[in-house]
Amino acid sequence: MKKPILIVIIVIALAIAATYYPWQQTAETESIVETTIDTGTDSFLDLPESNEEPAIKYPVPETPAAFVEEPESETSSENTSVVVDIVEVEEPEPLPLLDESDNAIAASIRQLTDIAGLFSFESFIRHFVVTIDNMTNQKLPQRYVFTQKVPATFTVIKQDVDTALLDEKNFKRYESFVSMAEYIDTRKLVVQYIRFYPLFQEAYEELGYPGRYFNDRFIQVIDHLLKAPEVNGSIKLVRPKVFWLFANPELESLSAGQKILVRIGPENAGRVKVKLKELRRLLTTFSP
Repeated sequence: MKKPILIVIIVIALAIAATYYPWQQTAETESIVETTIDTGTDSFLDLPESNEEPAIKYPVPETPAAFVEEPESETSSENTSVVVDIVEVEEPEPLPLLDESDNAIAASIRQLTDIAGLFSFESFIRHFVVTIDNMTNQKLPQRYVFTQKVPATFTVIKQDVDTALLDEKNFKRYESFVSMAEYIDTRKLVVQYIRFYPLFQEAYEELGYPGRYFNDRFIQVIDHLLKAPEVNGSIKLVRPKVFWLFANPELESLSAGQKILVRIGPENAGRVKVKLKELRRLLTTFSP
């Protein structure tokens, strides 16, 4: 069999996580375009549920390597239950230690695609796990960023000294990340997630969650992100101090993860949600 290529689950999260950090730029680095546009009406959903985890809901198979098949059906719908079959294959190479996994991940991604330059590989798995775990909180810790900066300069459409509208030109800054997520074969990604899951679990337990299950937490975060509101029309911003904030307090009260999906624009957010739904379906329907 062809040597397994690591398509780590970080590729999906990249499309959402990488968009948070550039938002927190100082006012001096932002490009201001002066014009006047009417604002639209912002909608919102509730904040995330508690972080309390029950017993394991979505166990990851212990199969050392697997091929995931999703039976196709012309009559299937979003609410249809789909069974994911796991087929064992030959024993793969042993996993590296968590502390020594960066080079293996970097090399594997470079074999897969030329987008490896979008990643920061230092403590890759740990930083991913920390970022995912904080998606339901108000802020993401910048010290654990695992991606490079989004290209181009963040711009707003200024209305007054400390008020502006989010410039829709910003949405294009995230298209390469979203396209990358769409490009990845989700079934192959899940195969490699199964393969490397022990390292994700180890990193999660290091955060102070002994006995809790990272895959359950990851599904919880995906569900939370899928509830992010779709905001159409202009989005008003205010700058009480240094950083731009949503003028609508309901939007500003959203979690860091849900704010990301608002900031990247409704079209990009819709594309990300399609991929997240596909990923969730596969991660929650492993056959026994």
